Formats: sequence, C-alpha cells, structure tokens
Amino acid sequence: MPWFGIRSFYGHLWHLVASAIATQDIDSRDWMHADSPASLTKSVARTIDSAAKESAASVTEALERDLYIDFVADTGDDVEVSRAIAELVASEYELPSPDGQRTSVVPRGDLLLFGGDTAYPVATSTEIEARLLRPWNEVFADRYDGKTRALLGIAGNHDWFDGLDGFARMFRARSGPLAKERASAAPGAEKPIEHFVSWMEAFAMGKHIVKRRALPLVGYEPVQRASYFALSLAPGIDLWGVDRQLRQINFQQRRFFWDRRSAAPTNSLLLILPDPLFLYLQPSPIGAEMLQALDLDPAYDPMLCLAGDVHHYERWKMGPTVHLVAGGGGAFLHGARMARGKEMRAPDVEFPGPTASRKLLFHVPWHVATGRGGIIPHLCLAALFAPALGVGLRAGPEAMDVVSVGAAALGAVVCAALAGLRKATYRIVVVLAALAGILMALVPTATHAGFDAALDWLKISPSPKTAALLVFGLSIFGGAFVFGSYLAALALFGLNHDQAFAALGHPGYKHIVRLRVRADGSAIDAWVIGLVDPVGERKPVLVDQITFTAAPSTRPSRIPPAPSSGAPSVRAPSIPPQSSS
Repeated sequence: MPWFGIRSFYGHLWHLVASAIATQDIDSRDWMHADSPASLTKSVARTIDSAAKESAASVTEALERDLYIDFVADTGDDVEVSRAIAELVASEYELPSPDGQRTSVVPRGDLLLFGGDTAYPVATSTEIEARLLRPWNEVFADRYDGKTRALLGIAGNHDWFDGLDGFARMFRARSGPLAKERASAAPGAEKPIEHFVSWMEAFAMGKHIVKRRALPLVGYEPVQRASYFALSLAPGIDLWGVDRQLRQINFQQRRFFWDRRSAAPTNSLLLILPDPLFLYLQPSPIGAEMLQALDLDPAYDPMLCLAGDVHHYERWKMGPTVHLVAGGGGAFLHGARMARGKEMRAPDVEFPGPTASRKLLFHVPWHVATGRGGIIPHLCLAALFAPALGVGLRAGPEAMDVVSVGAAALGAVVCAALAGLRKATYRIVVVLAALAGILMALVPTATHAGFDAALDWLKISPSPKTAALLVFGLSIFGGAFVFGSYLAALALFGLNHDQAFAALGHPGYKHIVRLRVRADGSAIDAWVIGLVDPVGERKPVLVDQITFTAAPSTRPSRIPPAPSSGAPSVRAPSIPPQSSS
C-alpha cells in the first residue's frame, strides 16, 4: 500500500479522529470484563485439547506436554505478502535444538498470538477480511489438519483507529449464534470513498451499516473477552497481553495485572506489548511508561518480551530479560538505523542490518519520483508550482522561475515540519530542509534550461502554453525526486526512520516467532523464521534462535495495596546498558 497514497491518507484521517475520541474520558476498556487468569487458562487448554485436565493450574500441565505458540504482528497489508506469512505460520520446520547438537521438528503453534495492527491502514472489519482473512483462510483451508487451535491478540494503534470494532469481531470469544460463524472468502475491502459514502448514507437515513458479526480464521478459536489478558502457560510462567490503547494503560487494566502479580509474584513472564522498549537503538519513552504502569523492571523481573509496531526484527538482552522486536507480519519494512553513535548500544541480532538497509535506501528517490510511493507528493508539488504554471501560461516559461523559488521556500518549511523539529536535531533538519527547498527551486529552472536545449537540438518550436505545461509536468517529477532524496537523507543521518522506508514500501524481510514453552516451565525456546523475499522465492530462513530461562523475580514484593482513590504511584524501571555481543 503506497505510504503517500490516498488510502493511507484516509488512514491518517481516521487516526486523527480516533485520537480525539479515544481518551481516558471515552475509553472502551472501561466496559470490558477480562476473564480471570484461571478461567482463560482453562479456556485455552480446552480449545487446544478437549481432553485437557480441568484441574490443572497451567496450560502445559493441562495438556501434559510442551506448548507451541506462533507470534506475528503488523499483518494485513499487501495480500500476496499476507499469504506468504500465512504459509510461514501453517508450516512445520526442522530446526536446531537448544543444545545445538541436533535438529528437531518444530510443529505449528497450538496458540496463535497477534501482536497488534491486524490490518492497514485502519483495521476495520472489511480491511481485516480482505487483507488478512481471505489470503490466510485460503492457506489454512488447504492445510487444515482437523485440529482446533487457540487465538489471542492485543490491539495496536491501527486497531484502535476503528474503535476496536474489527478487532473484537476477530478476537472476542464467540457465544450463541456467533459460535457457528464459519470462515468464507472476503469479497474485498471497500474503497475509502465507498466506505465514506456508505457511512454518510446510513447516517443520513438513520440506518446501520451491516457488517459480519464475526471474522473467523480457519482452524482457530478466539478465547478472550477483553483487549488485554493474563493466563498461566506453565509452572512459573505467565502470559500477559497488554493494551496501551492510543495513549496509556488504563487503571482498570493496571489493577488487573497487579492482582495477577500479587497471586504469582515470582513468576517469569511472556509479555506481549503493542510497542517496543527500544526504538531505532534508543530506549522508547512509551515502552518505559508501559513497564512503569505494570510495575515491571527488566533488570530484576525475568521476561521474554515480544512487541511489534516497528516492522523490523531485533533482539535485546537486559539482565534476565530478553526483548524481541518482531513486527514483520506483512506490512512494509522499517530498515535498521544506519547512523550509529559510539555511545549507542546495538542489538544482539537484527534483520535486516544497517548494510542491507542502506542499500535499500538508495531506491527511495526514484521510487517516490515515479509515484510508486503514492501520488500525494506529486499533488502537493503541483499545488506548489501551480502559480508558476499560471504565470508561464500568460508570460512564457521564462517567467516561471521566479515564482517557483517562492513555492520551493514553502516546500522547505513543509519538509522541515515533516521531519519533526526535535531539540537535539533541529539544526541539521533545518539545513537539509533548506537544501531540499533550494533544489526544488532549481528544478523548474534546470528543467526549463534542459527543455530549451532539447527543443533546439530537435529543432522543435512548441507554443508557449505547451512548453509551460511540459516544463510544469517535468518539474513535478524532478521535485518528487528531490523530496525522495530528502527522505532518504533523513534516514541516512538518523533523523527520521519512518518516512523513507514507509514511502519505499519494501515487501521483504518478513518474519514470525515460533515459541516452545517447556512443559516443566523451565524455559521458553524461540525461533525466528523469516522470508527475505516473500513475493519471489519464498525460501524460509532461520533468522535467530534463543532460549529464555525462567527464573523467579529478584525484587522484593512491591505490589501496593488497593488505593482508596486515584492511581498508585510506581517507580520507573531501570534499563541497564549492556555492550553488544
């Protein structure tokens, strides 16, 4: 999906609306009733195996074997890439054992965990159905083995853009007639204008837009009743799924997790977060806020923490905690940070690395110029250069140059705002934006000079209006190339990593995480299985392998008593520095 396309712009508008209404004053989670950890533990075990032991305290004890889990995040963008991810999930692999001395077959997960952002740009029911369920169900139907697996998910910001409507239709536990809902092929997502017209028509006539009541995934049964959850995976290991909504973890959710922590204060965690703890090699304030709200400290509380949102793979070690950033489920790629100061700590493993990311970055200018990244930059440049066109149509192409300079100055201001003027980097952003503006001002002049030279060489004499229109069109193309070069420079210098790679929309370097929770609760083995080229040669590669050893927390009891009013105060967790291996 082109980042600067009309459909993505539609998603950004939904973001603005959702951000305005999804505040602490209007919070959908306040009306949720999450299952108790004991109840959800039994539901997951019964879904996986109807003969599971009812009296067991954890899923592995109920199944009397190891538990396999598949984790994927940031799905539902390009249909072909989405199908490739489904094939990764549906396959079993012969992978190295933790001891490194042999290989073993690692089967498909008993439990499928979605780490947020189920579909792009807005996870409505129609987008989820067309971009995720349709390709995934085609694959799962072909490989259906008669087993029922459990389905759990947390919400990302793109899920909240729709107020969790599409998310709930896919992940909320079925009851009554909904339990009989079956998967079917989706007819395709509505175009943004079609959705808007349908919504306006229904609103004006006092009607409701009819949607599917449930969005089933072949072979999987949803078991949760809230956008957050906790359950016991194995002796001494809990699974927590957290919902930050668009801003923060609400008090009701904090109380829920604190109650669970009070009941099992020393358990290790498989923690699923909607945002990572590190963002482009720097500690994320959002990640720190989530840990603070949950009163968790990676330096003392052993956790295997998985998060998406950033479409990249990284492994970080923090004391007894291992953090995997694994947002490789089908959306565009976020490359690795290329500008790395000596004081910056690098992850233990990343996919792709800075060398591959730098090579991809050189494709951005041409990609943007040719419109494959979306036509919004071209429309904006057309608006910027329109006054120059008007002058050129009246007075000839020569008069366009002066007017173009003023338009390009405005373009420089827009470029600076797009990069974000942060205190630490605003000087270099201003310099790059000013350089981009100067080049944009030179584009019409250079285009005009080159156009005249070409006409003289070809001995062609078009009318002044035709010449002005041709110079105008070529200037838009050249201006888009300059804009793409500016985005690439921002990423190259470590100033903004989102815009350039989002505009590139590269489909490669996808991945899922397959986990094995050992039956005795001693450890969790994880394998990261990737595809360098999911639309070409779909050859899975082993990106990373790690074993997380469960251990009791070394911190003393720190759960505060239930307050009479207001939110309790919690101290910020420490993230100790550690040299890269």
